[in-house]
Amino acid sequence: MTQSPVTARRETPAKEALALLRDHHITALPVVTSAGRVCGVVAEIDLIRDRVLQDPRAHVLPPTPVTERPAAYVEDVMNPVTIAVRASAEVAVAVDIMADRSLKSLPVLDDDDVLVGVISRSDVASALARDDDTMIQDLTALVNELGHPDWVVDVADGRAVIFGPVTPKERALAESAAATVPGVTRIRTDTQQPHPEE
Repeated sequence: MTQSPVTARRETPAKEALALLRDHHITALPVVTSAGRVCGVVAEIDLIRDRVLQDPRAHVLPPTPVTERPAAYVEDVMNPVTIAVRASAEVAVAVDIMADRSLKSLPVLDDDDVLVGVISRSDVASALARDDDTMIQDLTALVNELGHPDWVVDVADGRAVIFGPVTPKERALAESAAATVPGVTRIRTDTQQPHPEE
């Protein structure tokens, strides 16, 4: 998730919103109130749709004269229906929503409906592309913090194995810990310590 995301207000000029998208290499902006609550989303397509003129050279007939001015402010083109996820939601939930609705990103809200971030498909892809050694380091540090320096961690192609948890409670703890490490795609526990050649 991207924390402190770039946002727009209803009164943000459309051209300024386009510049924000360009400068930050993003495709949509949450539109927020003065209290930080999301009241809509404006995407690049919303902002460019009425601003590109047809090329008169591309047609035999002259183009229809443009009589209406393009939208001046974000509120004129934003989508007021906002699909968002809670900060406590699992990443898989956000991915399912983005896939089902063909969205590139989702606002992330806290329990008071205040915007705390944005999760995008590229955020998820970046996490999944993390190398196994980095995930091993992260997960090893995490199980050590949980008081289990005797557990041995291995990650191969995103699949984590934690050797050492014995009781159901320990296995649940190990699995929960591994699920918080970005890039881990599968989790398995094993009561036996790995052999040196493994």
